[in-house]
Amino acid sequence: MIESLHRIQRPELSSLKLRRKKKITQNLCLLIYFSVFESLPKIFEREMADWGPVVIAVVLFVLLTPGLLFQLPGRSRIIEFGNMQTSGVSILVHAVLYFALITIFLIAIGVHIYTG
Repeated sequence: MIESLHRIQRPELSSLKLRRKKKITQNLCLLIYFSVFESLPKIFEREMADWGPVVIAVVLFVLLTPGLLFQLPGRSRIIEFGNMQTSGVSILVHAVLYFALITIFLIAIGVHIYTG
């Protein structure tokens, strides 16, 4: 008798949990939808765009590509110039340099380039 009661209650509990999960997922989707799409017109209403962060990020990315201009640390020396090779350690070092320089230029100095 008790086993038959447990069998009846479990599907009801699982369907209730499933309905709650669906409701939470729907609410989360609606929250994301309205937070993203309600702010889009405000973004496009601006007349001037700040291109400073974009320009600084692209220039630093090109200059700090390991092996393009220089590689720190190199394969045979501490620093090598224009060898067009890379390693995991040099990727890590160049990523740290990129983060440090972009932080200095964008946050500490505050480079801004406006258009319009």
